[in-house]
Amino acid sequence: MSGYHQLKVRESDIAKTTFRTRYEHYEFRVMPFGLTNAPAIFMDLMNRIFHQYLDQFMIVFIDDILVYSVDRIFHTKNGKFEWSEKCEQSFQELKKRLVTAPILALPITGKDNMIYCDASRLGFGCMLMQDGNVIAYASRQLKEHECNYPIHDLELAGVVLALKIWRHYLFREKCHIFTDHKSLKYIFDQKELNLRQRRWLELIKDYDCTIEYHLALLNELRGSKAVKKLEKSKKGLEVEFELRIDGAIVKQGRLCVMNISELKNAILEEAHSSAYAMHPSSTKMYRTLKKTYWWPGMKQEIAEYVDRCLICQQVKPVKHRPGGFLNPLPVPEWKWEHITIDFLFGLPRTSSGRDGIWVIVDRLTKTTRFIPIKATSTLDQLARLYVDKIVSQYGVPVSIVSDMDPKFTSKFWRSLQKTMGTRLKFSTSFHPQTDGQSERTIQTLKDMLRACVLQLKGSWDTHLLLMEFAYNNSYQSCIGMAPYEALYERPCRTPVCWNEVGDRKLVGLELVQITTNNIKLIRENLRIAQDRQKSNADKR
Repeated sequence: MSGYHQLKVRESDIAKTTFRTRYEHYEFRVMPFGLTNAPAIFMDLMNRIFHQYLDQFMIVFIDDILVYSVDRIFHTKNGKFEWSEKCEQSFQELKKRLVTAPILALPITGKDNMIYCDASRLGFGCMLMQDGNVIAYASRQLKEHECNYPIHDLELAGVVLALKIWRHYLFREKCHIFTDHKSLKYIFDQKELNLRQRRWLELIKDYDCTIEYHLALLNELRGSKAVKKLEKSKKGLEVEFELRIDGAIVKQGRLCVMNISELKNAILEEAHSSAYAMHPSSTKMYRTLKKTYWWPGMKQEIAEYVDRCLICQQVKPVKHRPGGFLNPLPVPEWKWEHITIDFLFGLPRTSSGRDGIWVIVDRLTKTTRFIPIKATSTLDQLARLYVDKIVSQYGVPVSIVSDMDPKFTSKFWRSLQKTMGTRLKFSTSFHPQTDGQSERTIQTLKDMLRACVLQLKGSWDTHLLLMEFAYNNSYQSCIGMAPYEALYERPCRTPVCWNEVGDRKLVGLELVQITTNNIKLIRENLRIAQDRQKSNADKR
């Protein structure tokens, strides 16, 4: 019927479609069923739409379309799945709008709540709504023992999950639970229950809730599972390989590496153990190499290579999660406006007398400066370094986060920053997590220093610039790119990724637009990373 309705009826012929009901007379403005020439006209429309495919791999008869092929492989080849950059941007924008105002709203006490639950063999999905506005989403994968649940218990487990997660919203509030499993309506009247169902029923009775059956709407609300299936289908696509003029085989612009162990090990060693790499983690190393190279099982091989690295095992400590809840700092608006600073002392004294490093990090782009200093450096010397290395290159910051080091709390340092218009923010005593960014950077720097001493030998200060280069060109998951790329809007050319930068020039509005879009992307990635870190840190 919807296909017929794509054709308008000629205005002079609309009266010919008149029909009478006991209420009124009606006329069709689009083509309905039952007209004498309707099938022929619709068939002509289909032939005109698909004329270039007819008798190639398609046959059309009115509203029936048959796509045929010689074999299954050729059949799937014709149905190519295209996911362009524009599609990805639209998809990400859609996800963003679904989790921000005005679609996502705050709950109002006293109003009825509605929960839509669903379960499958993949996981649970729930949504809390109030007056048509979404309050919260929730989903998770099935645990190993839950995979053995019968369908009835699986659907009931989805209801219990929603009540547990949103207890602070739902306790002593009226709640309507909608499910596509009709038998759950009668759970309160069911006479025979197993032990698991009895336990869950006791929990459900703590709430003022009713369970109702609603199939149609639930089919539209399975967002999280649809997203996972879409991501899975994207990963499973086979992309055609291309042969370049120089004889190299590429896949989506990435050079395909032959299955030669010596060749792959040479690439991995260059990207991991060289002086400008400084033993990055497997994730950072993979993100760096994936832009230039490709081979089957590349990510797994990189992880195994890093696990086998003797220096990494010697210098990288096991990390433990601190107690308490995580309260992230606000995401900065622009580059080098909000920074963190800290000292790393206790290093072996070099021939130049330096035994410490001043670590300065931009909170937005994660760009870092490692400045060698002496423990006996005066405030005047530190101020000169600060002006020469930071202010002269990036401008005066709006705020500085630091610990309660006497140098940072001194009258001279406070006066200097007040004169420049910079606001100082100090961490609480014995709580270094306030400046967690500097602490984490220093931890990485220590690993790099140990690796540097073990592999490159010599004094650490002679290799400090290489460490800074390696750090700023390593992929940072929280911003979705390397700090260098976030700061300068383009990747840095390195010996292992020699084709990153060409002679492309951006001027005027194009440069402004690209910079603005990148800042929005970085800030959004930081918010997502902060939410993920807070969720993981606050788990008990």
